[in-house]
Amino acid sequence: MLHAQWRNRRTIMRIVGIVLLAGLLPNGLHSQSAFADTQTYSLWGSPSNSVDPDTKPVEVGVKLRSDVDGEISAVRFYRAVPISSGYKVHIWSETGDLLGKGALIEGQAPTPGWQTVQLYSPIPIKAGQSFIASYYASQGKYTVTENFFNNATIKNGPLYTLPDDEKSGNGVYTYDVGIEGGFPNQTYRSSNYWVDVVFKPTTLTE
Repeated sequence: MLHAQWRNRRTIMRIVGIVLLAGLLPNGLHSQSAFADTQTYSLWGSPSNSVDPDTKPVEVGVKLRSDVDGEISAVRFYRAVPISSGYKVHIWSETGDLLGKGALIEGQAPTPGWQTVQLYSPIPIKAGQSFIASYYASQGKYTVTENFFNNATIKNGPLYTLPDDEKSGNGVYTYDVGIEGGFPNQTYRSSNYWVDVVFKPTTLTE
């Protein structure tokens, strides 16, 4: 009799386990995998097509933040005038520490339009952590829209730009660069240089 009860109990436990694995959970309980956010986020669609005629080497970027933990796998940016020698991209902390980088080699991206450069390895980002995404334009002629931010915050999902205020402007650049680029920490007229990222949340969302 005891053996029969134990077999029945094991059968019930096995059925419950199958139900849980199938995601058929009772009300009020959630499978973690069911709420894992696998979507990636970027900010910009079609940019204005204004090209700065300056041909000096320059690094241009944007200040960003996320509401949730995640990782950055690539930097995107728009080029109306391509650079056949390739591009270098960077992720920086807000104080100038280099967090990650990537590159397109010569001839890989000669066509105008959006360029996506994979980082050598994804960069983890904590919720609320400010960072800068940028690229090095060895021949200048970057795409730019002045007076874009002007205290505005652009947001897509958990990803958003930092507001341009009296303490810290957005849209950043520097001409103080070597062949590997440099930390962009100057601002001019709330300019958007159309730099973006590919961001994927790694925390659970509901």
